[in-house]
Amino acid sequence: MNAQLLKFILVVLVAISSTVMAQSKDEEMIREVIRQELDTWNKGDIEGYVELYAPVDSVRMLYNGGAVYGKANILAFYQKYWPKEKMGQLRFTEVKLERLSSEYYFSSGYFHVKPDDGGKEISGRFSGLMKKIKGKWYLYTDHSG
Repeated sequence: MNAQLLKFILVVLVAISSTVMAQSKDEEMIREVIRQELDTWNKGDIEGYVELYAPVDSVRMLYNGGAVYGKANILAFYQKYWPKEKMGQLRFTEVKLERLSSEYYFSSGYFHVKPDDGGKEISGRFSGLMKKIKGKWYLYTDHSG
């Protein structure tokens, strides 16, 4: 194998491994946000939960009844429809992440909320966009149903 071809192969391998490492780091950071979602929800800390949403006016939450824009409105929605006594224990299953760009990931899976009073579990699908802002990942678009 000539030196030029070997050099080209090495450059390609380094570029691929750098991309994979960056993607793995981003996925690790996003999974940490997901762990924080579970932790804050399960503690009944709805304000902490909403802090995980992107700090931009265009942040949104989509649900069967429509859409809510802006963190303050999202917080008000959760406070109205998910008061602390109804929050219960949240868990996610089959969480999948798909890189769309260096700035966005698509997330999807199933959510399950078990009421603290032993009532019937509420389950459904979720999907969303995670957005990287100033090196930190946030929930940008949240859809549950």
